[in-house]
Amino acid sequence: MDELKLSLFSRKREVFALILFLAILFSFNIFLKYKQFQDFKSSKYFKTSAIVLSQYIKTTKKGKKYTVLKLKTDNSLKFYGISWQKDLKNMQSDTIKLKINTKKISFYRYLKGFFAPVYGMKIISPNVGLKQKISTIIQNEHKSRSIKELFSALFLGTSLQKNLRNKIQILGISHLVAISGFHLGVLSAILFFILTPVYRLFQDKFFPYRNLRLDLMIVTLFILFGYLYLVGFMPSLIRAYTMLVIVYILYIRHIEIISFQTLALTTVLLLSFFPNLLFSISFWFSISGVFYIFLFLKYFSFLKPWQIIILLNFWVYLMMQPIVHAIFGLFSLYQIYSPILSMLFILFYPLELFLHIINHGDLLDGMILKLFSIKATIIQIKTPLWFLILFIFFSLFSVYKKIFLYTLVLLDLLFFGYLILAKIS
Repeated sequence: MDELKLSLFSRKREVFALILFLAILFSFNIFLKYKQFQDFKSSKYFKTSAIVLSQYIKTTKKGKKYTVLKLKTDNSLKFYGISWQKDLKNMQSDTIKLKINTKKISFYRYLKGFFAPVYGMKIISPNVGLKQKISTIIQNEHKSRSIKELFSALFLGTSLQKNLRNKIQILGISHLVAISGFHLGVLSAILFFILTPVYRLFQDKFFPYRNLRLDLMIVTLFILFGYLYLVGFMPSLIRAYTMLVIVYILYIRHIEIISFQTLALTTVLLLSFFPNLLFSISFWFSISGVFYIFLFLKYFSFLKPWQIIILLNFWVYLMMQPIVHAIFGLFSLYQIYSPILSMLFILFYPLELFLHIINHGDLLDGMILKLFSIKATIIQIKTPLWFLILFIFFSLFSVYKKIFLYTLVLLDLLFFGYLILAKIS
């Protein structure tokens, strides 16, 4: 007999009380952000030190090249600096001094993230931290520059050059390379697999009364928090980690875990603490992905486990198409293989992790390079705003009625068919 699971909220007043508390918390954090913004705008030029998170070159329509630096200051302000300086050295992961003109930066742009010209850049601390050392070790196991970038991004969340990003977009595997909750889930499974026999060895002798799952979940959460700190608390990972913590709390209280209430609680909780996430594309992609996973499990949990694994990957891929194309709009026929590559990634990721640990990370490089050598044309198709609103409307109401789910699937298949026809015509 299945264990009875309690609902997250038993009374409406509990929901109202939580909403009120989170609204107050959100307002307080917005107020703190505004105080920081006032300090930021207190002089014409804002002088600060910042870590260079990524650095890449872009070209204007007139063919003039400039450098974009993704920067993070000491008070966690993130923005994009633009430099027209020629032959600018690679400063990625370094700490630099700089100044920017604050005149045209509004509070909205301050929250959202902004582009601004940077002046007087000077390296004050070349990065020799743990993340940089691990990245160097990873890259030293490979010869190809693309493979070096790929695995550094895959394990540590470092940036990719435009050429490699384009190859990844052709294959439709950007979600696999960019560290997300998917990776955190795989890492959690790996940690449980490794720690379980060790725990049982001690449990049988010293504490047979302890609950293996609960104890290992605590250990896993501690290790994963260290990983989040290492890679720099990326928005999608913050969402995934917070949800893991909430899942743990609900599990020990025998409350239903896989529910839209859990997802909604995670979302509003994070937005209350970190208002900047309102403008994070990766955060909303992450939330959307989990939403469609839950929607699939709500209606198709009666399937066998192997059927769920296969169909779920195709379901999430198809359901995310209208949302992804609202932002990026890039499509190639090779992206159709994305669900299959996603399933293979579940084996590929831990295998590559193991190979890098034993200093044989280059074992599959030839296969990966062949995959990246695929030639394909990409078309640009953006989701019309009216269709996106309609799709989101039916997505939300599908939680309550099957008729909305049927309509949602029909809309999604029509959109995907439109993408294919546009590509082959």
